Amino acid sequence: MDDRLDGLIGNPDMEHMVNVSDLVPPQINEKNLWLLGVLLAVFGTLVGTIGKQMIRRSEMLKQERKERESTIIFRVGLALQVALNPLCDIAGYALAPASVIAPVTGMDIVWNTVIAPCSLNETLTPRRLMSTTIIFFAATASVAFRQINEVEWTTEYVEMVLLQNRTTLYAICFVAWYLWNIIVQMRFEKGTPIRGFSLGATAGTLAGNMWCTKITAVLLEKCISGNCDPWSHWVSWICLFGAVFFATSNLYYISRGMQQHEALFMVTVYMGANITTNSLSAIVVLGEMDDAPWWKLTGYTLCILMMMVGMALLTSGEKDLDAREVELPSPCVLGEAEQLQSSHTSIQMRVIRCSEGI
Repeated sequence: MDDRLDGLIGNPDMEHMVNVSDLVPPQINEKNLWLLGVLLAVFGTLVGTIGKQMIRRSEMLKQERKERESTIIFRVGLALQVALNPLCDIAGYALAPASVIAPVTGMDIVWNTVIAPCSLNETLTPRRLMSTTIIFFAATASVAFRQINEVEWTTEYVEMVLLQNRTTLYAICFVAWYLWNIIVQMRFEKGTPIRGFSLGATAGTLAGNMWCTKITAVLLEKCISGNCDPWSHWVSWICLFGAVFFATSNLYYISRGMQQHEALFMVTVYMGANITTNSLSAIVVLGEMDDAPWWKLTGYTLCILMMMVGMALLTSGEKDLDAREVELPSPCVLGEAEQLQSSHTSIQMRVIRCSEGI
């Protein structure tokens, strides 16, 4: 094919007979790649939701003393979280900007809200529905304020991103937040909403550090295209380590949270913290909103704040729910109490009859 093309181009008599552009393979439309990245990210949210719910289901089976089924479902759910979900994320970030993918991950909340009442028999209370709606629509609305800055991701540029002052400030704030959860909030009693919020938010903020996943995905894409020079530089391996660390370290906390709390609470907190951290890191670390007009930056920031409000409302609702459950015994408990009272009355009546010689 190449020899024929060279012959045609080198022959003045033949050049006018052939449109050379017809012989060149069509280039892939960048818009189609952007759409493919979004679709992969959405598929990843579905896989992640199924994985988290399987972890919750495994704990329910464990309480029913079905150890074998519990172990199998837990391992499958963990595999979906460790393998397939991160692969979809990496592919999505390789094809679309982080500020676009970050809000798309809010679909995880939608899947969970629709599936959990059926798969786990959980109650969708008005507070849970309101909080879920606020977080989802805030994440979706942030797309309208996104700003796409085209950047050539070279090792020099990545090094500049990692060593800039605001990245250092971001890292300090993140470590402080992590330590606050580990030292203070996770010391609350097991099963309390505060501790559940801490487990979900810690897992979400760890998983939400997708800036290193974005960089790693772009550099891997270059290597697949034939340019592997960036992988001779230390910054590429630092980003790869960060991507693997954040993708796996959150599993410990979300697994503990899903075993102790309902999915409608835990997944919403997890995804709210995930999207918030993802959006903040896209602004602070990657600088994707640096050239945005003030109204876009303001709108994007307000969307992030609304997601935080949604998580606060959800946690306060879980506190009220727990308080009502403590004050009002469940119907099963009332039924047992009535049975005991009836039995006690029956025994008393028999004693009286015996004493009267009946």
